[in-house]
Amino acid sequence: MALYHHGPNDYQTAASDAARHARSIMEQKIEAGRASATSLFERVFRHVPSDAIVRSGALEFGAVDEGVEVGFGGESRGIHRHALGQIAGKAGVPGAYLAELVSGEEWQRALAANVLNEHFHKGQADARFLTRSVDGAVRGFLSDRYRRLDSRPLIEAFAGACQSVGAVPVDGTASDTRITLKAFLPMVFEPVPNEVMCLGIEWGNSDFGAARHTVRAMIWRLWCTNKATMEDSLAQVHLGRQLGDDIEFSRRTYELDTKASVSALGDVVKGVLGPAKVNALLEGIRRADEKKIDWKDVKSSVGRRLLKGELKAAEEAFASEDVVNLPAGNSVWRASNAISWIAGRTEDPDRKLELERIAGEIVNGRADKEASEAA
Repeated sequence: MALYHHGPNDYQTAASDAARHARSIMEQKIEAGRASATSLFERVFRHVPSDAIVRSGALEFGAVDEGVEVGFGGESRGIHRHALGQIAGKAGVPGAYLAELVSGEEWQRALAANVLNEHFHKGQADARFLTRSVDGAVRGFLSDRYRRLDSRPLIEAFAGACQSVGAVPVDGTASDTRITLKAFLPMVFEPVPNEVMCLGIEWGNSDFGAARHTVRAMIWRLWCTNKATMEDSLAQVHLGRQLGDDIEFSRRTYELDTKASVSALGDVVKGVLGPAKVNALLEGIRRADEKKIDWKDVKSSVGRRLLKGELKAAEEAFASEDVVNLPAGNSVWRASNAISWIAGRTEDPDRKLELERIAGEIVNGRADKEASEAA
């Protein structure tokens, strides 16, 4: 593996008293974060999707105590809430209505199963879909042209590329439907006096159509562990060729797609964490700190993507006198940290990632496409 010998002198690293203290914080947090990265690797290799391409007419939906299940290939499977939303979309049924039926009384669950059977058997009996199941439940219900990028070689390639430039995988996050891994350069930066931080990179993928395969730049404010992500450097929509009936051909097709993505990751990581890109990001943070802003400007730009409670909490944080968890001054940089501070206190891993991306958008000044699509 090629090593890119960038040293601290290539970057605008910090040398203040605050930075010296922050280095010890960084080292502690990196050491503490290794466990989550290791856990993510184990999860990715343990929870491998089982795929089947199924014709609509072969799907049999039935009501059970837990909701609705689907049968095909001689087996019945549960349906994850994410896949249920995808099934609703394919059937042309309002997702909220279907979810309400599935979580309702026995007659409502029976109605939900009947509605789905009618739509798939009579409305589009010859259509084909890709189901992706884990632990006996369908987590993804997708187009048969869905581009299946295998997360296992991708996460290995990302970790290897990070190692080649000296970045350390630290923070692994996983939900039932998507995963992310963050890695940071083991250096302390101080683009604004007393604003000490690490910079790094976030890799993310979903095997179930919940997110695109992406790589983003990452900011990690050391005083309070606020994080923000920005700037898609690799964004792939999962649409490939129409898969043939030959299962071996289908597997070969998506394996080649995955290999192409693996090959691209090394260059992407090198570019995002190279001195030129990092120093440009530091300059962007300096500008964000200098630019003053009113909360009404934040609300007009990203408020519609925040839940009511999130918006209120972020506004209260922005307006507070707190200069530890958030940087001082009513600036764009403080507004970004108000959102990422909320993200750090959000238990839902999917929502946490979305809030971190919205925070990055505020600094970056450009809409994050995936965060916008999630609205």
